[in-house]
Amino acid sequence: MRKSGNPFIKFTGYLLIGFFLLIIILSFGMPDMGLNCGGMDPGTIAIVNGEKIHTLEYLRYRDTKFSQFKNQNMDSFILDNFVLEILLLQEAQKTGIKVTENQISRYITNSPDFKNPQTGQYDPKHFQMVLNNNRLNFDEFNKLLTKDMTISDFRFLVSTGAAVPSEDIEAKNLVENSKIRIKYAHLTPEQIKKNYSKDISVTEEEIDNEIKNKNVTITDPETDRVRIKNELLDQKLEAVKEKIASQIDNSAQKGASFSNTSSILKGKIFFSEPFKIGEKIKPLNDEESTVSSIENSKIFINNIMTMPLNSSSPVISSNTGLYIFTPIERSIQKKTRDTETNEKTRNDLAYDSINMITH
Repeated sequence: MRKSGNPFIKFTGYLLIGFFLLIIILSFGMPDMGLNCGGMDPGTIAIVNGEKIHTLEYLRYRDTKFSQFKNQNMDSFILDNFVLEILLLQEAQKTGIKVTENQISRYITNSPDFKNPQTGQYDPKHFQMVLNNNRLNFDEFNKLLTKDMTISDFRFLVSTGAAVPSEDIEAKNLVENSKIRIKYAHLTPEQIKKNYSKDISVTEEEIDNEIKNKNVTITDPETDRVRIKNELLDQKLEAVKEKIASQIDNSAQKGASFSNTSSILKGKIFFSEPFKIGEKIKPLNDEESTVSSIENSKIFINNIMTMPLNSSSPVISSNTGLYIFTPIERSIQKKTRDTETNEKTRNDLAYDSINMITH
């Protein structure tokens, strides 16, 4: 098992995507990321460092990893993430990282997604059913999984100092001198129910129609009607959440400010304490607020280092409610470190790499 006491090795994904892209740009210059335009092969959606990326590859990525954003006009956001993954994959391939058939096989047989819920064991039929539900054949799935595992291995190597060690030292130096603060808004399920009580209320007539239209067998009129009412209530609540999210996401995509989208959300506003890249987010003055839904989301990981100050993120939806955030302070100071300090850092990273891999 991979363990380490080194906080550098525990950096979260947004360092390894957003910040590593910064390192690539600083070290090698801005990558060539041409997007589809007039005169380009219509089957090509982007050209990344000279590599043509087929539109079908992007669509497969979008439908597999961002199905929750369907019909929310998030193509620009998803394409940015797709290009970032291509950049990381290209860097991984330069280092010679390869995923073996045994790794693929172990992942498939050990993944809980492909185990029969009744037996708890890997089931080829269940595996095929999951692929069919995602409109994938095995070759397409194998390609997606190989890419994800290659990028994952590369992130691990970067975080342990086993790849591009000089860039790792530079990254650690910058991270130690980074400072971020965010403002965020949170609309709880209880607040949604209060604000949209008329929209989510369920009438007796609607319960009767649900029973009739779905041919529900009633065994206990009192408890069954309560159950059906709660199911309809949950459906309406989700519909309201999706409507709010869609409105805010459309505004955020057009560059709306946080103040604009927070007025749509109508949630409570919070501020965070200053934190460094990779650190946990803490609400200012220990206010009662749940921030794990923000810091663990792909939206936060992929955007916090690049989005303009006071601009709005898309909506983060979870069972604790709806969230949006904006960076209100973000600075990364590059301080010159002496040779002795850099060498000590290099040795520490090398030691942690060996210790983590062997333990």
